[in-house]
Amino acid sequence: MKVILVKPYSNIHVILPAIGLGYLATYCKSKIKNLDIKILDCLKEKYDSKKFAEYIIKENPDVVGITAFTLEINSALEYAKICKAINKEITTVIGGPHVSNVPEQVLCNENVDYVFVGEAELGFCKFLQSRKDLSKIPGLGYKKNNRIYLNNPIFIQDLDELPFPDYELLKFREYPKMYFMKKFPSGPILTSRGCPFSCTFCCAGKLSGKKFRFRSPENIIKEIKYLKYYYGIKEFQIWDDNFSLDRNRALKFCNLLIQENINLPWWCPNGLRIETLDEELLRKMKQSGCYAMAVGIESGSEKIQKDMKKFLNLEKAKEIVKLAEKLGIRTQGFFIIGYPTETKEDILQTIKIAKKFPFKRASFSLFQPLVGSEIYYDLKKQGRLAEIDLNKCEYSKPSLVPQGLKNEKELKKLQRKAILSFYLRPKILIRFIFENLSISQLKEILVMFKKYIMGK
Repeated sequence: MKVILVKPYSNIHVILPAIGLGYLATYCKSKIKNLDIKILDCLKEKYDSKKFAEYIIKENPDVVGITAFTLEINSALEYAKICKAINKEITTVIGGPHVSNVPEQVLCNENVDYVFVGEAELGFCKFLQSRKDLSKIPGLGYKKNNRIYLNNPIFIQDLDELPFPDYELLKFREYPKMYFMKKFPSGPILTSRGCPFSCTFCCAGKLSGKKFRFRSPENIIKEIKYLKYYYGIKEFQIWDDNFSLDRNRALKFCNLLIQENINLPWWCPNGLRIETLDEELLRKMKQSGCYAMAVGIESGSEKIQKDMKKFLNLEKAKEIVKLAEKLGIRTQGFFIIGYPTETKEDILQTIKIAKKFPFKRASFSLFQPLVGSEIYYDLKKQGRLAEIDLNKCEYSKPSLVPQGLKNEKELKKLQRKAILSFYLRPKILIRFIFENLSISQLKEILVMFKKYIMGK
């Protein structure tokens, strides 16, 4: 059996290894003999529909599995259509965050044979082994007698049971160097799953569950050693949503890095919960090699903090960031511009707060109504999503104008103001330039500039 796992093309400017597909491929290979499985990242390969079709014709797979966020679902459905046009016998399967929130919507498409909800390692593996009794495959969505059936997903409780992602299939060394990255090649690592928080703009809990599950520090160290000695990584990245949620585990991990003399720099680009950090943990992170981290602040307005159910104490957060910078850990703040209940004053307050924090980097993302999030359903009830085509949403373009603003033009102008007023300060700009001198990094920055400042 030949299987192709696909990350679709999209307008996302940051290109990252599809680590979820790496886990899926490795788990299936460990259970199924002689399985021919490949990973195709159309974003990295710059494959449009034509090139994707040529690849499918060449490979002639039995099964094509596609993962998709909401902003990628249109591409995923287009790929499924291409597969069926080439060969109707190709089995098309779609999973990922979007499907986990609205499986029926995707399964109704005539070119989609099956969907998977939640984590797919257990279910997808059983699916490839046998389809005699579809009702017993966890997380599977299927059509039978003009009806749609959805099986409950099963979340793996002991993540140490999972084999490491297949790095040969991921080809992680071929990915471009991120602008915050210190050394290359850099190994991507996921050490936990699940999110117990209730931020209204996020839907992570629908994909990986509300329960926080984690790998043991010993298991993570084993993977890092494997990456270091077999793949020659010069640093690693921890891509968790909640790496520091279990403080004792984080401390033990840092201590093991030191004791085992791993001697690799590392960073957390996906955003840590700032409430989980304290001086002892930050010092230990720095001592073990951590040189950078991102934290989610989202808004500088106390009102919007409550509306988002973020409930962050901004003064305490500022102290943590100051401490991290003092220890030598570079910090980046994540902010959201255009939350539905925002006014112009709220956004200006966010811009003001962002500059009061000692961040070396800051991102000001336009709000997107992610399917499955609490705010998505609130907006739907209010009738404010009627005119939005979520399939055509882009991170660099407004999808919704807050009721406190006049139009999209005003919202985009405020986003430009946030970015320029933050980065055009001499102490930020000079350091930013000197830390991002490689050709690939400068190209990435140029793309971001065109999208977020010039709107191209």
